Amino acid sequence: MQIRTRLTFQFLLLVSGILAVTFFAIYFFTYYNVTEDFYDRLRSKARSTTELLSTVPQVNTDVLRAFEGSNRDLIYNENIFIFDEQNRLIYTNTTAKTKSIHVSNYWLDQIRKSGQIRYTDGDYKVVGLYYKYPFTRAVVMLGAQDLYGQANLANLKTLLTVIFFIVVIIVGLAGWVFAKRALRPISKVMNAVEGILPQKLDTRLDIPNQKDEIGRLSTTFNKLLDRIETAFKMQKIFVANVSHELKNPLTKIRSQLEVSMLKERSPEDYKVTIQSVLEDIQELAQLSNTLLELAKVSEDQRDLLTEIVRIDDLLWDCRQSLSQANAAYNIQVDLEELPEDDTWLEIAGNSTLLKTAFLNLMDNACKFSENQTVKVTLRASAKKLVLQFADSGKGIPAQDQSLIFQPFYRGDNTANVKGYGIGLSLVERIVKLHNGNVSIQTNQPKGTTFILNFLRF
Repeated sequence: MQIRTRLTFQFLLLVSGILAVTFFAIYFFTYYNVTEDFYDRLRSKARSTTELLSTVPQVNTDVLRAFEGSNRDLIYNENIFIFDEQNRLIYTNTTAKTKSIHVSNYWLDQIRKSGQIRYTDGDYKVVGLYYKYPFTRAVVMLGAQDLYGQANLANLKTLLTVIFFIVVIIVGLAGWVFAKRALRPISKVMNAVEGILPQKLDTRLDIPNQKDEIGRLSTTFNKLLDRIETAFKMQKIFVANVSHELKNPLTKIRSQLEVSMLKERSPEDYKVTIQSVLEDIQELAQLSNTLLELAKVSEDQRDLLTEIVRIDDLLWDCRQSLSQANAAYNIQVDLEELPEDDTWLEIAGNSTLLKTAFLNLMDNACKFSENQTVKVTLRASAKKLVLQFADSGKGIPAQDQSLIFQPFYRGDNTANVKGYGIGLSLVERIVKLHNGNVSIQTNQPKGTTFILNFLRF
């Protein structure tokens, strides 16, 4: 069901419910007032008739019957009965053919017991009164049909029913029109979004009013488009950089092989060429593995964090591995301020990914330091664990510090050092995956410190 139809239906249902309750209340209170008014008229008529017959000596049953006949237009089809204490009929205005209400000793006894009752007998409404005079007592029963009141209630019921359906139809049409007008800005947003193609990602939605819901929705779409455009640009840059990095070793391999095939060479020359090609292939393999690791690690892969990793032990493993790979590296690990509680040195994570991040930072620090030295400091508390990787190199220029975590980005002062510009991007993703963050601190007079903060929950 479309939103326009659903809004119209809900609006129609709400208004119909309010109308139904209102009209029912009108009819109920009208019915109550009409009924009470008719019973009051019956009581007044019964009281006046009994008092006239009992207190005025000149009035007998014949005179009273004549008097009643002259007022028959006030109450329709009235039946009045007056009885004495022995249940003998004193007066009635009916005959055997016109009598319409049932009179029994039960009702006469109930009237004497209660003093006053009322009930319905078929289409007739009946009141019973018990009068006590100084020399006599009488029971009067008066029943009649409220034809005028019933006609008014029937007319009111018909009128309310007709008005209800007319109003419901009008409200339905009005709701359909207003729902269309209310949803028109959303339709404009939908049409505008449908017109945004991959070739037009710089297009943004117009926001006539930023304070209403449509304006906030348009703002949200524009922010989403900003992120999508940034992602597309990063993807293009990433593809271009990957192509460039892959092109260099492939071009070297092809050139060496083509040169080797130009003429016959000695076995020693072929060995040199093959060794150089193997180094280029190894470089390609290393680049491919790094790219795969970079693609696999993202912040939503929390299912990789299945271990309890002790960071100090992992640092010693990284130091040993890197020292074996390059004996010239000097890796200093400062663990003098270890906490008394050993659990503060543990975090939930993935030891393989963390080792990859630590090795990248250690390797970079050694490569960019003149003395090939890195100092690693570990500090731990109940709320967080902090690692610092400090080198004594040239430092990172301020304008490059916000860019070095982008894949394949390399500063101007690193051109003479072999690398691909992927390591720090991989480090940042791994640290974020472990609920941490990476920051850079420039040392004086030279050098850089990478600070890793791992927060605990």
